[in-house]
Amino acid sequence: MGHFADAAQNLLNQYGWTGIFLLMFAENIGLPVPTEFGFIAGQSMVSLEQASYIEIFLIILSGKTIGSIISYFVGKYFAQDFIIKSRSKRLRKAQEIFAKWMKKYGSAAVFFSRLVGYVRPWASYLAGIGEIGFIPFLIYNILGSAVIIVATMLVLGSAVSLWQLYPVFRPVAVVLFFIFFFGFWIGLWIYNRRNKDK
Repeated sequence: MGHFADAAQNLLNQYGWTGIFLLMFAENIGLPVPTEFGFIAGQSMVSLEQASYIEIFLIILSGKTIGSIISYFVGKYFAQDFIIKSRSKRLRKAQEIFAKWMKKYGSAAVFFSRLVGYVRPWASYLAGIGEIGFIPFLIYNILGSAVIIVATMLVLGSAVSLWQLYPVFRPVAVVLFFIFFFGFWIGLWIYNRRNKDK
């Protein structure tokens, strides 16, 4: 976690709020960037009294939301056309499955997709492809993002406090940090292992 903190501090020193915003924006248009740095940088700004929780929350939410809106419209107007023109039967089949899933679960699918780290960057594309209405998409996208931002900031705040005040708990903090950010893939791996054994 020390390396994360150093990288976050470098990001903060060089780019400040702009760097945090761009990390969140990039993740939500599908680029594989470590948004954890943005959260840690934001937490550092709060700890150093350079910003309030509300300000960091709003800059993170803005980056996520604007990136998601772009992804939504790319999915709606470009990915759909690309899939229609494609000769790949597998690609068309995947599109049909995604469209049915989005139509079946609608707004709930948008909300819950914001809570899963490695689904989140692609969920907006899928909402566009699945023809979810823009206003419901926007509302539930913002609500889901708000929940995950608050949860992440609370977890990081606790982890940073433990890290600084109780060095003996640092291994536990690293494990909790890892589980929080990579828990989806850990859970998926356990689920697949259990089904394989059966």
